[in-house]
Parts: sequence; C-alpha cells; structure tokens
Amino acid sequence: MLYRHASRLLLAVALSLLCAVTALRSVASAKSTPARRVVATRSVDFSGLGHAPWLVRVTTEALGRDASRTFEQWRIEVDRPKTLGGGIAYQTPGTDMLLDRVEKANGANLWFPNQEAQLLGAGRFLPGVRRQLLVRIYQSGADCGSAMIALLGLRGKGSSIGRLVSVENACSLDVQIARSARGDELILSGPYYAANAALCCPTKLHAEARLLYRGGHWIERPQLFKLVLPTVQ
Repeated sequence: MLYRHASRLLLAVALSLLCAVTALRSVASAKSTPARRVVATRSVDFSGLGHAPWLVRVTTEALGRDASRTFEQWRIEVDRPKTLGGGIAYQTPGTDMLLDRVEKANGANLWFPNQEAQLLGAGRFLPGVRRQLLVRIYQSGADCGSAMIALLGLRGKGSSIGRLVSVENACSLDVQIARSARGDELILSGPYYAANAALCCPTKLHAEARLLYRGGHWIERPQLFKLVLPTVQ
C-alpha cells in the first residue's frame, strides 16, 4: 500500500514538472517571436467606387533596442478583397522595396535604417474610375536620410497592387493632393539639391514642384526631385 502511494506521488510530481517545463518553453517561444504592432489601417477603393475595398495596413516589428530606443522593421501590406480571392496582394519589403529590410550593424547593438511609413490619402491620379493610394516613406542612417513619396495602385487587369510612380529626395519631402477634374495632382515641397550640393547645404531650401499624369506619362514640373518609374506598369 505504501509503495503504491509513493508511486502515485512520484507520478504526480513528474507530471507537474512536465507541465512547468512545457509552460516555460511556451513563454520562451512567445518572447523569442517578435510581435507586430498595427500602426495604421485604411480601406481603399483601388478598383473604383462601388467595388469591394482593399485593406491597407502599416505594421512595425521590434527587432532590438539599446539604452534609449527601440529599432523596428516597418511594413506596408495590402489585402486583396475576398471577392478577388483574398490574400496579400502587396507588401514592402517583399514584392516591392519601398521600405528596406532593417539589418543589425556589425559589432554594435544598432539596427539600420531607421524607418517611418505613412498612409496619406487616396485620389484619382490616373484616367478612369480606379483610385490610387499616396504613401510617404522616410529612412535614415548616419546622415539626414531620404524621403520618398509613392503612389500605389492596381496593375493590369486589376488583381495585383504595385508602385505606379515615386519621387525621392534627400533629407525631407512633403506632399499635398491638389484635386482636379482632369485628374488629381501632387504638390511636392522640400529642399532642392543640385548635383554637386552637400546635404548640409541645399541649393534651394524651399522648393516646390507638381507631379501629374497627362498624355500617358508622369510629368514633374519643374524637375527638381528624383522621379522614379517602375519597369513594370
């Protein structure tokens, strides 16, 4: 009788230890898996008014930290409507490299580049009923960094999302949407750097240009900032 009691006691202790180890492993696994935080979401009528909207979200993922700050990987993702099959239709970094992949510096508890992404608004910048989404990206390393304004929209038959056009500038670049019956336009503003200008000393501190789509082409007037057209439209 005493032997049976001792055996049951040992079995209970063993089961308790097993449960404790399993719980600790689960906690350790959860801690080792970086959690994504949703920063912003927006429903966009990429297909046009009256069609199912596409969900756009901006997320961050903590990669590490030093004594004063947390280093994060920013992402932009677009979900395809269920009526078109669902799933992720666009992501950066991934299908597009609007955002770089953040990497750890050699021999230091630092990650680069520092990032920020914003969903600024939607408009009809191209002919037709489709709408496009305006986003702003800022990334920096050891200097003042770079800013990018980009338009995301439908490609081809309308089942995929891609970058339609983007504008880049050193240090900063701001944008406003100018509504127009002929098609919305972008008013770009920021420091202008000539080819030989140092980052500390812009050629013109406050410069302004307009970006519009006319006659099948993207046009920047005047040509002050770097216009980037994807190879696939």
